[in-house]
Amino acid sequence: MANSRWGRIDGVVRSVHLYTGLFLAPWLLVYATSGFCLNHNQWLIERLKVVPAKWKVVREVPFTPEETFPRTAAEQAVAILDRVGLSGAHHIVGNPNAPQMVILHPNAAGAYRITWRRPAQLLVVERMQPFSAMRMLHALHFRFGYNQPYFAFITWAVIVDVVTISMWVWVLSGFYLWARRPRTRLVGSLFAVGGSVLFILLTILLCR
Repeated sequence: MANSRWGRIDGVVRSVHLYTGLFLAPWLLVYATSGFCLNHNQWLIERLKVVPAKWKVVREVPFTPEETFPRTAAEQAVAILDRVGLSGAHHIVGNPNAPQMVILHPNAAGAYRITWRRPAQLLVVERMQPFSAMRMLHALHFRFGYNQPYFAFITWAVIVDVVTISMWVWVLSGFYLWARRPRTRLVGSLFAVGGSVLFILLTILLCR
């Protein structure tokens, strides 16, 4: 009975370890690749000839607010984004009541900046260009939080939580599977102790 019970637990642990890894593979590859790019940023910029991104005007839209135009800055920003076809996640930069209202619309392939020039009655839409796969990976890497109430952003934030929880599960299940294999306990112990000692040493050195 005892062996049968432990066998069932082994099966559950292996299944959780396996299927969560398969499901989360795209996100883990994004974090692994972008982490490598961040660690070798300057080298990759030189080898791939990545040029600095700049704001470039993509279009200008005449804009004269009607009587039904909202009064609050938050509602105005939503209406303006809808007017230029960029509805979705955004935040207002600086003083929203200044002669120019500036709205940033995040986009992993190149963020947008929409400027409402009130005196000129004009909406100027700019985008960060040129496109760079490295910048897109970095944008996905640092995409987090629940502060934008939109499906893609909320879902991505949930997946980030799942990834972080899964990492704990993988570590704990790894220790469990190691403990269940007597033949690998000695070698596993050396790796576990060695990794822990190195981590503690480097943490002390980096905190000095």
